[in-house]
Amino acid sequence: MKLLWCGQGMTTLVEIYDDGVEKDAADYLALIDCGGSPTYGKGAVDHIANKVAKRKATPKMLDLVVISHQDDDHNGLLGALGEELKKIDARVGRVRLGGLSWIQGNKDTVNAFLTAVKYAGDAVVFDAPAQSNYFDDGSAPTHIAEHKDVKFRLLISNLTVPGATPDIVRNGSSAVVVVDNGINTVVLPGDATFQTMLAINTKLGGAPLTPQVLALEIPHHGALRTAVENYASGKKKTEITWTIIEDFATKVMKPKSVGASAGPWNSENHPVQEVIEVFVGTTETVPPHTYVAYLFFQKGNAIKWATASTVRAVETTIQELKVRQKKRKQDAPLPAAGTDFIVGDIVYRLTGATGPRPEEMVEFRPRRTLGTHGPDEDVVQAPEP
Repeated sequence: MKLLWCGQGMTTLVEIYDDGVEKDAADYLALIDCGGSPTYGKGAVDHIANKVAKRKATPKMLDLVVISHQDDDHNGLLGALGEELKKIDARVGRVRLGGLSWIQGNKDTVNAFLTAVKYAGDAVVFDAPAQSNYFDDGSAPTHIAEHKDVKFRLLISNLTVPGATPDIVRNGSSAVVVVDNGINTVVLPGDATFQTMLAINTKLGGAPLTPQVLALEIPHHGALRTAVENYASGKKKTEITWTIIEDFATKVMKPKSVGASAGPWNSENHPVQEVIEVFVGTTETVPPHTYVAYLFFQKGNAIKWATASTVRAVETTIQELKVRQKKRKQDAPLPAAGTDFIVGDIVYRLTGATGPRPEEMVEFRPRRTLGTHGPDEDVVQAPEP
Protein backbone atom coordinates (compact mmCIF):
# COMPACT_ATOMS: atom_id res chain seq x y z
CA MET A 1 0.00 0.00 0.00
CA LYS A 2 1.79 3.13 -1.22
CA LEU A 3 0.65 6.66 -0.40
CA LEU A 4 2.54 8.22 -3.28
CA TRP A 5 4.14 11.64 -3.10
CA CYS A 6 2.11 13.81 -5.46
CA GLY A 7 2.30 17.30 -3.97
CA GLN A 8 -1.01 18.53 -2.61
CA GLY A 9 -3.33 15.64 -3.34
CA MET A 10 -3.99 11.95 -2.76
CA THR A 11 -2.77 9.09 -4.94
CA THR A 12 -2.56 5.60 -3.43
CA LEU A 13 -1.48 2.42 -5.20
CA VAL A 14 -2.21 -1.02 -3.76
CA GLU A 15 0.28 -3.59 -5.04
CA ILE A 16 -0.49 -7.25 -4.31
CA TYR A 17 2.20 -9.91 -4.60
CA ASP A 18 0.89 -13.45 -4.25
CA ASP A 19 4.12 -14.69 -2.64
CA GLY A 20 4.29 -11.69 -0.30
CA VAL A 21 7.51 -10.36 -1.81
CA GLU A 22 7.62 -6.91 -3.42
CA LYS A 23 9.07 -7.07 -6.92
CA ASP A 24 8.77 -5.43 -10.36
CA ALA A 25 5.70 -7.38 -11.46
CA ALA A 26 2.66 -7.23 -9.17
CA ASP A 27 -0.14 -9.81 -9.33
CA TYR A 28 -2.88 -7.20 -8.77
CA LEU A 29 -2.93 -3.40 -8.85
CA ALA A 30 -5.60 -1.09 -7.42
CA LEU A 31 -5.49 2.70 -7.59
CA ILE A 32 -7.37 4.67 -4.93
CA ASP A 33 -7.56 8.32 -6.02
CA CYS A 34 -5.26 9.89 -8.58
CA GLY A 35 -4.75 13.57 -7.93
CA GLY A 36 -2.12 16.10 -6.98
CA SER A 37 0.08 18.84 -8.30
CA PRO A 38 0.79 18.71 -12.06
CA THR A 39 4.46 19.32 -11.25
CA TYR A 40 4.99 16.99 -8.29
CA GLY A 41 2.51 14.36 -9.41
CA LYS A 42 4.62 13.21 -12.35
CA GLY A 43 6.61 10.82 -10.19
CA ALA A 44 3.42 9.20 -8.91
CA VAL A 45 2.03 8.84 -12.44
CA ASP A 46 5.31 7.33 -13.65
CA HIS A 47 5.37 4.84 -10.77
CA ILE A 48 1.82 3.64 -11.50
CA ALA A 49 2.45 3.38 -15.24
CA ASN A 50 5.70 1.49 -14.67
CA LYS A 51 4.01 -1.00 -12.35
CA VAL A 52 1.29 -1.62 -14.95
CA ALA A 53 3.92 -1.99 -17.69
CA LYS A 54 5.70 -4.70 -15.67
CA ARG A 55 2.60 -6.90 -15.49
CA LYS A 56 3.21 -10.28 -17.12
CA ALA A 57 -0.18 -10.77 -18.75
CA THR A 58 -1.36 -9.15 -21.97
CA PRO A 59 -2.99 -6.70 -22.09
CA LYS A 60 -1.30 -4.97 -19.18
CA MET A 61 -3.87 -4.37 -16.45
CA LEU A 62 -4.67 -1.84 -13.77
CA ASP A 63 -7.27 -4.01 -12.06
CA LEU A 64 -9.25 -1.46 -10.04
CA VAL A 65 -9.61 2.33 -9.89
CA VAL A 66 -11.62 4.05 -7.15
CA ILE A 67 -11.93 7.85 -7.09
CA SER A 68 -13.22 9.01 -3.71
CA HIS A 69 -14.87 12.21 -4.99
CA GLN A 70 -14.59 14.83 -7.68
CA ASP A 71 -12.02 17.33 -6.36
CA ASP A 72 -9.07 17.92 -8.65
CA ASP A 73 -6.52 16.90 -6.03
CA HIS A 74 -8.10 13.43 -6.12
CA ASN A 75 -8.64 12.94 -9.86
CA GLY A 76 -6.53 15.60 -11.60
CA LEU A 77 -3.70 13.22 -12.53
CA LEU A 78 -6.00 10.79 -14.35
CA GLY A 79 -5.39 12.58 -17.65
CA ALA A 80 -1.61 12.19 -17.42
CA LEU A 81 -1.95 8.59 -16.26
CA GLY A 82 -4.33 7.80 -19.11
CA GLU A 83 -1.83 9.08 -21.64
CA GLU A 84 0.94 6.92 -20.15
CA LEU A 85 -1.25 3.81 -20.07
CA LYS A 86 -2.38 4.44 -23.64
CA LYS A 87 1.26 4.21 -24.78
CA ILE A 88 1.43 0.60 -23.58
CA ASP A 89 -2.13 -0.24 -24.64
CA ALA A 90 -3.07 -0.97 -21.02
CA ARG A 91 -6.58 -1.71 -19.72
CA VAL A 92 -8.48 -1.03 -16.50
CA GLY A 93 -10.58 -3.81 -14.99
CA ARG A 94 -13.11 -1.89 -12.93
CA VAL A 95 -13.83 1.74 -12.02
CA ARG A 96 -15.90 3.02 -9.10
CA LEU A 97 -16.64 6.68 -8.36
CA GLY A 98 -17.62 8.23 -5.06
CA GLY A 99 -18.87 11.70 -4.28
CA LEU A 100 -21.79 13.88 -5.29
CA SER A 101 -22.24 17.05 -7.36
CA TRP A 102 -19.79 16.09 -10.10
CA ILE A 103 -19.25 19.05 -12.43
CA GLN A 104 -18.78 18.58 -16.15
CA GLY A 105 -15.06 19.36 -16.13
CA ASN A 106 -14.31 16.55 -13.68
CA LYS A 107 -16.62 14.20 -15.56
CA ASP A 108 -14.63 15.01 -18.69
CA THR A 109 -11.39 14.14 -16.87
CA VAL A 110 -12.72 10.72 -15.89
CA ASN A 111 -14.23 10.03 -19.32
CA ALA A 112 -10.99 10.96 -21.10
CA PHE A 113 -9.16 8.48 -18.87
CA LEU A 114 -11.71 5.76 -19.65
CA THR A 115 -11.30 6.43 -23.37
CA ALA A 116 -7.50 6.27 -23.12
CA VAL A 117 -7.62 2.80 -21.55
CA LYS A 118 -10.48 1.58 -23.79
CA TYR A 119 -12.58 0.89 -20.72
CA ALA A 120 -15.15 -1.84 -21.28
CA GLY A 121 -16.09 -2.70 -17.70
CA ASP A 122 -19.20 -2.01 -15.65
CA ALA A 123 -20.93 1.31 -16.23
CA VAL A 124 -19.27 4.20 -14.41
CA VAL A 125 -21.91 6.17 -12.49
CA PHE A 126 -21.50 9.78 -11.42
CA ASP A 127 -23.51 10.91 -8.36
CA ALA A 128 -24.53 7.36 -7.50
CA PRO A 129 -26.85 6.73 -4.54
CA ALA A 130 -25.34 6.27 -1.08
CA GLN A 131 -23.72 2.87 -0.76
CA SER A 132 -21.78 0.68 1.65
CA ASN A 133 -20.47 -2.88 1.84
CA TYR A 134 -21.14 -2.90 5.62
CA PHE A 135 -24.63 -3.64 6.90
CA ASP A 136 -26.46 -2.19 9.88
CA ASP A 137 -27.68 -5.63 10.99
CA GLY A 138 -24.10 -6.82 11.55
CA SER A 139 -24.09 -9.38 8.75
CA ALA A 140 -20.86 -10.11 6.90
CA PRO A 141 -19.70 -7.29 4.61
CA THR A 142 -19.56 -7.65 0.84
CA HIS A 143 -16.90 -6.11 -1.41
CA ILE A 144 -16.46 -4.21 -4.67
CA ALA A 145 -13.37 -6.16 -5.76
CA GLU A 146 -11.06 -8.88 -4.46
CA HIS A 147 -7.83 -10.69 -5.16
CA LYS A 148 -7.35 -13.92 -3.22
CA ASP A 149 -7.67 -12.95 0.47
CA VAL A 150 -7.63 -9.18 -0.11
CA LYS A 151 -11.02 -7.45 -0.25
CA PHE A 152 -11.76 -3.88 -1.34
CA ARG A 153 -14.82 -2.40 0.35
CA LEU A 154 -16.72 0.86 0.60
CA LEU A 155 -17.35 1.73 4.22
CA ILE A 156 -19.48 4.67 3.14
CA SER A 157 -19.92 6.59 -0.08
CA ASN A 158 -22.04 9.44 -1.42
CA LEU A 159 -23.37 10.59 1.93
CA THR A 160 -25.74 13.54 1.60
CA VAL A 161 -24.89 16.52 3.83
CA PRO A 162 -28.04 18.70 3.87
CA GLY A 163 -27.61 22.45 3.93
CA ALA A 164 -23.83 22.32 3.54
CA THR A 165 -21.69 24.54 1.34
CA PRO A 166 -20.72 23.05 -2.05
CA ASP A 167 -17.21 22.09 -0.91
CA ILE A 168 -18.58 20.27 2.14
CA VAL A 169 -21.14 18.47 -0.06
CA ARG A 170 -18.26 17.23 -2.24
CA ASN A 171 -15.93 16.31 0.61
CA GLY A 172 -18.57 14.85 2.91
CA SER A 173 -19.73 12.50 0.17
CA SER A 174 -16.25 11.02 -0.32
CA ALA A 175 -16.00 7.26 -0.67
CA VAL A 176 -14.20 5.77 2.34
CA VAL A 177 -12.29 2.72 1.06
CA VAL A 178 -11.28 -0.23 3.22
CA VAL A 179 -8.59 -2.68 2.08
CA ASP A 180 -8.70 -5.83 4.22
CA ASN A 181 -6.82 -9.13 4.01
CA GLY A 182 -8.63 -10.68 6.96
CA ILE A 183 -5.83 -9.83 9.39
CA ASN A 184 -4.78 -6.26 8.67
CA THR A 185 -6.82 -3.36 7.35
CA VAL A 186 -5.96 -0.02 5.76
CA VAL A 187 -8.60 2.73 5.59
CA LEU A 188 -8.46 5.44 2.91
CA PRO A 189 -11.14 8.07 3.65
CA GLY A 190 -10.50 10.62 0.92
CA ASP A 191 -11.71 14.05 2.06
CA ALA A 192 -14.18 12.72 4.62
CA THR A 193 -15.58 15.44 6.89
CA PHE A 194 -16.90 15.27 10.44
CA GLN A 195 -20.32 14.51 8.92
CA THR A 196 -18.84 11.48 7.14
CA MET A 197 -17.08 10.37 10.32
CA LEU A 198 -20.29 10.75 12.34
CA ALA A 199 -22.16 8.55 9.86
CA ILE A 200 -19.42 5.91 10.14
CA ASN A 201 -19.41 6.09 13.95
CA THR A 202 -23.18 5.62 13.94
CA LYS A 203 -23.14 2.77 11.39
CA LEU A 204 -20.59 0.83 13.44
CA GLY A 205 -22.26 1.65 16.77
CA GLY A 206 -19.00 3.06 18.12
CA ALA A 207 -17.35 -0.38 17.88
CA PRO A 208 -13.99 -0.98 16.14
CA LEU A 209 -14.15 -1.47 12.38
CA THR A 210 -11.85 -4.51 12.48
CA PRO A 211 -9.58 -6.13 15.07
CA GLN A 212 -6.59 -4.32 13.59
CA VAL A 213 -6.53 -1.22 11.42
CA LEU A 214 -2.89 -1.29 10.47
CA ALA A 215 -3.00 2.14 8.85
CA LEU A 216 -5.35 5.05 8.32
CA GLU A 217 -4.85 7.96 5.97
CA ILE A 218 -5.99 10.97 7.97
CA PRO A 219 -9.21 12.38 6.45
CA HIS A 220 -8.97 15.40 4.14
CA HIS A 221 -5.18 15.65 4.37
CA GLY A 222 -5.43 16.52 8.06
CA ALA A 223 -7.57 19.62 7.50
CA LEU A 224 -9.00 21.28 10.60
CA ARG A 225 -11.98 23.11 9.11
CA THR A 226 -13.77 19.91 8.06
CA ALA A 227 -12.60 17.74 10.97
CA VAL A 228 -14.46 19.46 13.83
CA GLU A 229 -18.08 20.29 14.39
CA ASN A 230 -17.90 24.02 15.10
CA TYR A 231 -14.86 25.42 13.35
CA ALA A 232 -14.64 29.19 13.10
CA SER A 233 -11.68 31.41 12.39
CA GLY A 234 -10.16 32.84 15.54
CA LYS A 235 -11.46 30.20 17.94
CA LYS A 236 -9.12 28.72 20.50
CA LYS A 237 -8.44 25.01 20.49
CA THR A 238 -10.46 24.57 23.67
CA GLU A 239 -13.45 26.31 22.07
CA ILE A 240 -13.67 23.73 19.29
CA THR A 241 -15.65 20.50 19.65
CA TRP A 242 -13.55 17.46 18.79
CA THR A 243 -15.97 14.70 19.91
CA ILE A 244 -16.81 13.16 16.52
CA ILE A 245 -13.27 12.92 15.21
CA GLU A 246 -12.00 11.68 18.58
CA ASP A 247 -14.60 8.88 18.59
CA PHE A 248 -13.73 8.06 14.99
CA ALA A 249 -10.01 7.89 15.82
CA THR A 250 -9.96 6.21 19.23
CA LYS A 251 -13.05 3.98 19.20
CA VAL A 252 -13.88 3.07 15.60
CA MET A 253 -10.53 3.13 13.76
CA LYS A 254 -7.91 2.69 16.52
CA PRO A 255 -5.13 2.78 13.89
CA LYS A 256 -1.70 1.30 14.54
CA SER A 257 -0.21 3.92 12.21
CA VAL A 258 -1.42 7.05 10.43
CA GLY A 259 -0.29 8.97 7.37
CA ALA A 260 -1.21 12.20 5.65
CA SER A 261 -0.55 13.43 2.14
CA ALA A 262 1.02 16.87 2.14
CA GLY A 263 2.28 19.34 -0.45
CA PRO A 264 4.82 22.10 0.14
CA TRP A 265 3.50 25.56 -0.54
CA ASN A 266 -0.09 24.33 -0.36
CA SER A 267 -2.43 27.21 0.38
CA GLU A 268 -4.66 25.14 2.70
CA ASN A 269 -1.78 24.50 5.15
CA HIS A 270 -2.44 20.76 5.24
CA PRO A 271 -1.84 18.70 7.32
CA VAL A 272 -2.64 20.37 10.64
CA GLN A 273 -0.61 19.03 13.55
CA GLU A 274 -3.48 19.36 16.01
CA VAL A 275 -5.62 17.09 13.81
CA ILE A 276 -2.81 14.54 13.54
CA GLU A 277 -2.53 14.51 17.34
CA VAL A 278 -6.11 13.20 17.65
CA PHE A 279 -5.00 9.94 15.97
CA VAL A 280 -1.70 9.39 17.77
CA GLY A 281 -2.94 7.66 20.93
CA THR A 282 -3.46 4.20 19.42
CA THR A 283 -0.40 4.18 17.15
CA GLU A 284 2.58 1.89 17.65
CA THR A 285 5.92 2.94 19.09
CA VAL A 286 8.59 2.95 16.37
CA PRO A 287 12.16 4.25 15.98
CA PRO A 288 12.56 8.06 16.15
CA HIS A 289 11.78 9.89 12.91
CA THR A 290 10.35 13.18 11.68
CA TYR A 291 7.43 14.53 9.67
CA VAL A 292 6.23 17.98 8.63
CA ALA A 293 2.92 19.54 9.71
CA TYR A 294 1.26 22.92 10.19
CA LEU A 295 0.87 24.20 13.76
CA PHE A 296 -2.51 25.89 13.66
CA PHE A 297 -2.83 27.17 17.23
CA GLN A 298 0.60 28.75 17.53
CA LYS A 299 0.67 32.06 19.39
CA GLY A 300 1.97 35.34 18.08
CA ASN A 301 4.28 35.32 15.09
CA ALA A 302 5.87 31.93 15.65
CA ILE A 303 6.72 29.88 12.55
CA LYS A 304 3.74 27.64 11.84
CA TRP A 305 5.32 25.04 9.56
CA ALA A 306 7.54 22.72 11.56
CA THR A 307 9.40 19.43 11.49
CA ALA A 308 8.00 17.27 14.29
CA SER A 309 10.07 14.55 15.95
CA THR A 310 8.23 11.45 17.15
CA VAL A 311 8.52 7.81 18.18
CA ARG A 312 4.91 7.08 17.16
CA ALA A 313 3.89 5.56 13.82
CA VAL A 314 2.96 8.88 12.21
CA GLU A 315 4.12 9.89 8.74
CA THR A 316 3.41 12.60 6.20
CA THR A 317 4.69 12.69 2.64
CA ILE A 318 7.04 15.51 3.68
CA GLN A 319 9.58 14.15 6.12
CA GLU A 320 11.63 17.22 6.90
CA LEU A 321 12.08 20.94 6.35
CA LYS A 322 15.70 21.95 6.15
CA VAL A 323 16.24 25.68 6.48
CA ARG A 324 19.65 26.49 5.02
CA GLN A 325 19.67 30.14 6.11
CA LYS A 326 21.81 30.80 9.17
CA LYS A 327 19.46 33.47 10.50
CA ARG A 328 15.86 34.22 9.79
CA LYS A 329 13.15 36.27 11.44
CA GLN A 330 10.68 34.39 13.59
CA ASP A 331 7.76 36.00 11.81
CA ALA A 332 9.07 35.11 8.34
CA PRO A 333 6.59 32.77 6.63
CA LEU A 334 7.51 29.26 5.62
CA PRO A 335 8.44 28.11 3.13
CA ALA A 336 11.11 30.76 2.66
CA ALA A 337 14.11 31.07 0.38
CA GLY A 338 16.73 28.61 1.51
CA THR A 339 14.31 25.86 2.56
CA ASP A 340 14.60 22.27 1.36
CA PHE A 341 11.84 19.69 1.62
CA ILE A 342 12.56 15.97 1.94
CA VAL A 343 9.55 14.30 0.30
CA GLY A 344 8.61 10.71 -0.42
CA ASP A 345 6.12 7.85 -0.33
CA ILE A 346 4.55 6.20 2.72
CA VAL A 347 4.53 2.42 2.33
CA TYR A 348 2.44 -0.02 4.39
CA ARG A 349 2.76 -3.82 4.31
CA LEU A 350 -0.41 -5.81 4.94
CA THR A 351 1.13 -9.14 5.85
CA GLY A 352 -0.07 -12.24 7.65
CA ALA A 353 -0.29 -12.91 11.37
CA THR A 354 3.42 -13.77 11.59
CA GLY A 355 4.55 -10.74 9.62
CA PRO A 356 7.19 -8.14 10.47
CA ARG A 357 7.34 -6.00 13.58
CA PRO A 358 5.28 -2.76 13.68
CA GLU A 359 8.24 -0.62 12.69
CA GLU A 360 8.74 -2.84 9.64
CA MET A 361 5.13 -2.55 8.49
CA VAL A 362 5.35 1.18 7.75
CA GLU A 363 8.17 2.88 5.86
CA PHE A 364 8.91 6.33 4.51
CA ARG A 365 10.73 6.05 1.18
CA PRO A 366 12.40 9.35 0.27
CA ARG A 367 11.80 10.35 -3.31
CA ARG A 368 13.74 13.61 -3.57
CA THR A 369 14.78 16.81 -1.85
CA LEU A 370 13.07 19.92 -3.19
CA GLY A 371 14.73 23.31 -3.06
CA THR A 372 12.47 26.31 -2.81
CA HIS A 373 11.67 27.84 -6.18
CA GLY A 374 8.33 29.48 -5.47
CA PRO A 375 4.72 28.43 -5.08
CA ASP A 376 3.16 26.07 -7.57
CA GLU A 377 0.47 24.39 -5.48
CA ASP A 378 -2.63 25.73 -7.19
CA VAL A 379 -5.26 23.36 -5.77
CA VAL A 380 -7.68 25.25 -3.53
CA GLN A 381 -10.44 23.30 -1.79
CA ALA A 382 -11.11 25.37 1.35
CA PRO A 383 -10.43 28.95 2.42
CA GLU A 384 -8.81 27.90 5.70
CA PRO A 385 -7.19 24.75 7.10
